[in-house]
Order: sequence, then structure tokens, then C-alpha cells
Amino acid sequence: MLKCKICGCEFNAVKERHYISRDNGKTGLTAAFGSNPEDKLYDTFDCTACGCQIVAQERKRKYDLRKDKDIVIIK
Repeated sequence: MLKCKICGCEFNAVKERHYISRDNGKTGLTAAFGSNPEDKLYDTFDCTACGCQIVAQERKRKYDLRKDKDIVIIK
């Protein structure tokens, strides 16, 4: 169960309402220029009552090592 900090509504975290949000620490016009590959990703849901964004937890990136080359792939 998730609880909205604004209106106090409690709701289940269902897959249909889940999305991934990101935060690169930039705001305003600085966010429009350039991209940081180390943005923080979050599992996010919207409150069913008031629509506020509820961040459930930080999401970690998955790293895969290719066997034929020494290259790290970021997904």
C-alpha cells in the first residue's frame, strides 16, 4: 500500500499505474540542454484521489557485460 503525503489516500501499487520517472538534478532551462547518463530513476505512481506523484523507491540500472568484447552496456 502506498499513502499520498498530500491527501492521505491509501492505494495499492498496481502495474497498470506504474511508470518510471527520472531526476537529473537540473531545473528550468538547464534541464533542456544536455543529458546526464547518471540520472536517478524512480518507480512512480499517481495518487488515485488527487493525482499527486508518489515516488515508491529509487530504481537501479542494469549492467550487462558482453562476452565477446570488454564493453559495458547500460540499459
